[in-house]
Amino acid sequence: MTTLAVLAHRARTAADDAESATRREAGRQVLDVLGCIASGAGHPLARTWLPLVGEDPDGVTLPGVPGRRRLEDAVEVGGVLAHLDELDPLHGPSAMAPGAVVVPTVLALAARCGFPGERLARAVVAGYEAGAEASLRFGGPALYASGRWPTAVFGPLGAAAAAAVLLELDEATTTTALALASTALGGLLSADVLGHGHYLLGGSAARDGLRAALGARAGLSASTTLLDGPGATALGRAPGPPSGPGPHLPGTGSKYWPCSRPLQSALAALDELAGRGVRPADGDVVTVALPAAARAFVTTAETPDDATTAAASATVAVRGHALGRAGEPGWYREVAAGRTRGPRITVVLADGPDLDAAFPARWGAHVALRGDTATCFVPPGDPAAPLSDDVLLARTAALTGTAPDDLAPWLDLDAVADVRAVLGRNTTVA
Repeated sequence: MTTLAVLAHRARTAADDAESATRREAGRQVLDVLGCIASGAGHPLARTWLPLVGEDPDGVTLPGVPGRRRLEDAVEVGGVLAHLDELDPLHGPSAMAPGAVVVPTVLALAARCGFPGERLARAVVAGYEAGAEASLRFGGPALYASGRWPTAVFGPLGAAAAAAVLLELDEATTTTALALASTALGGLLSADVLGHGHYLLGGSAARDGLRAALGARAGLSASTTLLDGPGATALGRAPGPPSGPGPHLPGTGSKYWPCSRPLQSALAALDELAGRGVRPADGDVVTVALPAAARAFVTTAETPDDATTAAASATVAVRGHALGRAGEPGWYREVAAGRTRGPRITVVLADGPDLDAAFPARWGAHVALRGDTATCFVPPGDPAAPLSDDVLLARTAALTGTAPDDLAPWLDLDAVADVRAVLGRNTTVA
């Protein structure tokens, strides 16, 4: 079997075999990403970019996002907004942010067609499986070193697999959908700053995956050896062996703070220091050690160019933590707008050989301040320390302006006959 055929089979099997606990976790992932999309709708980049995406009075809408759009445009918008505040879920071992591409795809399709909650949950499982497994086969975080973002490279496969399950495509057609989704293999990661283009890639990945599934259903074809031949050449490595038993979805963590994933562990380490009474203050120097591969998208910028680069700045995150504001998307936006800089805390990035040894299974951090140190390998939201249902409900309720009771059905998708009924109860910005 070709790699794409194996991925299609694995994704479909993961969906078919998903037990109730896994399906429930899929609902938690949807709930998490709903908040991310709504938060992203208020991001400065969204105000610039959204008017460029045409509206359609007969189109679909996503909760928290103004306007109606064609199905493919709605998926793209959701994919961009979900990642803007760096709050979306991450599968650490594969370095994939599957929620930003899979969840907008299934939500837009559900808004258009209506599906039972259980089928939507299984589709999410399939999408996470295809995207994460593809990335793992080609090195996962090792792709950073070659200048590629795994989510942009393999996100289309995740979106295509999820759509294929919703649309009830057979295995051969699902394989074709993944092949079509592979034809635009790309995903270049910036070498200096992430920039706006990085965030647009997530939306493009989701849109391309949906189009691939729809195209396969309509009878389009593509080579199913794309990853074994041209893809391997482009990525500079042949696909590796299977990663082991799935599913991958339960290994996907939530982010507690709206900033780059490596900074989650650093902020958790600062929490530990604060618990000992050691808090950074004006004039302090804080040393943050991170895995070498993870430092590719972390900076120490004090005056970031925009809110997206602010979320990648260790300096901004640490200063926000000192003020008790690191958990607010608005903090990073205010710094980028020059309305505040916070205390004059200097952040220095450092190496951590033991962190490299644990990476990517664990994205750890060491933090040193005034002679005291703290280490974190498992921040809040990590699969080993998941956020509680109450925390997820409260956060998504705050970000979407929706009552927690109206969001609660996402935690029991098996009981939802038609997802449109739940979407209709969630806030939609006019």
